[in-house]
Amino acid sequence: MGSRLNRLTSRGAVVLGLGISLAAAGVLLGVPDLTRAGALLLVLPLLARLLVSRPFGLVTSRTVDPPKVTTGTPASVHLVLRNTGRTTSPLLVAEDQVTYALGDRPRMLVARLAPGEEREVQYRVRSHVRGRHPVGPLSVRVTDAFGMAHREVVVPGTDSVLVLPRTVPLRGTPVMRAGSGGDESSSHQLALHGESDVGVREYRSGDELRRIHWPSTARTGQMMVRQDEQPGRRRALVLLDNRASSHAGTGGGGSLEWSVSATASVATHLVAHGLETYLATADETSEPLAPLGGVDDALEALAVVATCSRPGPDGLVDAATEVAATGGGTVVAVVGPLEHEQAQRLTRTGHGIAFVVDPDSFEQAGERPSTTAAALTAGGWRAVDVQPGSRIAEVWDHLVAARAGAA
Repeated sequence: MGSRLNRLTSRGAVVLGLGISLAAAGVLLGVPDLTRAGALLLVLPLLARLLVSRPFGLVTSRTVDPPKVTTGTPASVHLVLRNTGRTTSPLLVAEDQVTYALGDRPRMLVARLAPGEEREVQYRVRSHVRGRHPVGPLSVRVTDAFGMAHREVVVPGTDSVLVLPRTVPLRGTPVMRAGSGGDESSSHQLALHGESDVGVREYRSGDELRRIHWPSTARTGQMMVRQDEQPGRRRALVLLDNRASSHAGTGGGGSLEWSVSATASVATHLVAHGLETYLATADETSEPLAPLGGVDDALEALAVVATCSRPGPDGLVDAATEVAATGGGTVVAVVGPLEHEQAQRLTRTGHGIAFVVDPDSFEQAGERPSTTAAALTAGGWRAVDVQPGSRIAEVWDHLVAARAGAA
């Protein structure tokens, strides 16, 4: 516990100045009583400052219940203060330090604590901004009885509350379904419930020639091969384009928050329906992809996602390529604007569906056709442009229903 500030208040400074003036006037005018009065006023604020400087022992512990909440849901903070000193603590004005996202800082009056005595204080926090928000440390203010001096002390000890992104319920589970025909429209469509899964990827040295998928090869201009998934092992990859250049707007109304909410809704929906689900962002990493352990894993990972400065979607393409190379699976992407070549690189990894976010529409009204959605569609994906007013569940229904109808 350390003092951050120890000084006279405005009242103390006025009394000190008045004491100096009276003492000086008494000396100059030869009036001893005036000098004594000035000396008394001079001593009072100095004595007050000495009193508030007395050390006292105070430790805190706090718990947040529950430690994880969704946006807009309150959490309770239980703060316990204990006097570890040998003397009774003074009357304290305490303020727990919380970020602006959790609301106003709670202030409380703490009565004197005897040595070894504890006191619990409880307050609530609520945030409409996802992320991990720190709670603490505690700042206490000690003031003398006359209000002429005060000292501020910071008591170490912090906790945090994790605010999870908002999700919406979705219907239908898109998986890659193999058809009976040899053309692309029947071999690689997204349907609500597939029995056996199939994907396509770029040809690699050693692949059998009989596995070449000629329709995809003709469409992309690259040698593509069929890649079947193992029955019973339904996999999905959810991609979030978190590049700073792909987003606009601020706070809950920005395109990043819409994208995170959509990604969280899709990822938790797929996990809940038993798919082995992977999550990747535009941040490049050398670590191999690992499946999400459950709904909580998806929400916790997305709660702390921030924009990155990557110029291109290499992280997204690398993740899709890795999944395609290890068995394939359903790809669901939430992306911002992509150049034509970038969109082609993504579609060459296999087939998928995409929410295409238009960042400009989150800053200024108006709908504009997306070249990104057109490029992804030309590559065999199903892509839909989304605007600030787009409902995640409706866009999802449109993507899944369109694929189911095509299948």
